[in-house]
Amino acid sequence: MTRNAPKENSVEKFENWLAVSPLASAVKVFIAIVLSMAIADFVSKGTINFASWQTWVIAGLASAVPVVINWLNPKDTRYGGGSK
Repeated sequence: MTRNAPKENSVEKFENWLAVSPLASAVKVFIAIVLSMAIADFVSKGTINFASWQTWVIAGLASAVPVVINWLNPKDTRYGGGSK
């Protein structure tokens, strides 16, 4: 009698995606920078003001560029064409 391997639940699938996906890496960097910008605004102004949300998003997008470049690089073995 053979036993089937246990199926991954949705949380495990999400965790695996976060661990290996270049898009997940870019999203993690984006979120970290946006959160950092919001905290910096809070520290300097004493309140989180969403009027400067465009600055947060631009900083987040710019910070995710290196991850995208690595993904597009075929010689990068983490994400590119050289990955397994």
